[in-house]
Amino acid sequence: MLQKILVVDDEKLILKAVERSLSKVGYRVSGASNMEDLGTALVAAPFDLLITDIHLAEVTVDEVIQRVREGSPSVKIMMMSGSYQKERSLDFIEKPFSIKELRQKVKDILSDDPSMRSDS
Repeated sequence: MLQKILVVDDEKLILKAVERSLSKVGYRVSGASNMEDLGTALVAAPFDLLITDIHLAEVTVDEVIQRVREGSPSVKIMMMSGSYQKERSLDFIEKPFSIKELRQKVKDILSDDPSMRSDS
């Protein structure tokens, strides 16, 4: 079964790049750049992973997480941002990132074996 990922970022170029790079390696990816898109994307719930930008224009990251968890209570979360907030997130990727780094981080997070997770 394909793992399902929801990507939320109000920067459409980053959103599309993340969607494409993960789709190409076999994940089912939905994207949202605003709350309206998020509502539409949530029809495909449940998701295995939420990848969200920390700094969104019209909503807080906490609101996005709460909304996604309504239909995907066990969703794993990876945050991304150009400004690192170490205390906010265990699973974080700093922008700009490489496609290789993104794919590895997603693979690590979705792994059921905690010993396979990298600290990068």
